[in-house]
Amino acid sequence: MREFALLVALALAVGACQPRSAPLMATADYEHQVRRIAAPPSDRARLYIFTGKHQAHALLTTYTLHDVTADLYVDETKIGTVNPKEAMVVDIVPGRYSLHWLPLNNTEGLLLKSKRFETEFAGGTAHVLFANIEPPFGPEIAPGIVVTPTNPGPANNVIPPLFKIVRPASCPPTICLP
Repeated sequence: MREFALLVALALAVGACQPRSAPLMATADYEHQVRRIAAPPSDRARLYIFTGKHQAHALLTTYTLHDVTADLYVDETKIGTVNPKEAMVVDIVPGRYSLHWLPLNNTEGLLLKSKRFETEFAGGTAHVLFANIEPPFGPEIAPGIVVTPTNPGPANNVIPPLFKIVRPASCPPTICLP
């Protein structure tokens, strides 16, 4: 219980005074292309990454947002940073990857461990993911919906205007595609 209280206090303190990253904004053309969550071409998998958590209920879907800026990692390589109320959209080479996140400019240590999310990202699929804080375990990548050519997802599958679309700032070409 003490670890849980310490983790919650740490997350609140980090979020309250945390600096924000300068986002790499998407171009208007790219934003128009990706705002609707749909399956990309078969040569790539597309990731939509938000901060917070998605919860599907019988009649509606809710999102719980948090105020922590997330440094995102794919296979231990930092690809970029996503602020609250941003959606990072990144196209990756299809394959198996391990993803995790940490609060902006932090490293893992005794008090802060990030749970790895490992999965196969097939070409022609879009994955909605959330950089979430799951007490008492800490930072995790929580999966949302997966959109494929045969499973297009919900009818109104659009990123709400509340979110700015951003791109990864430093993703190597061995992972990310233009």
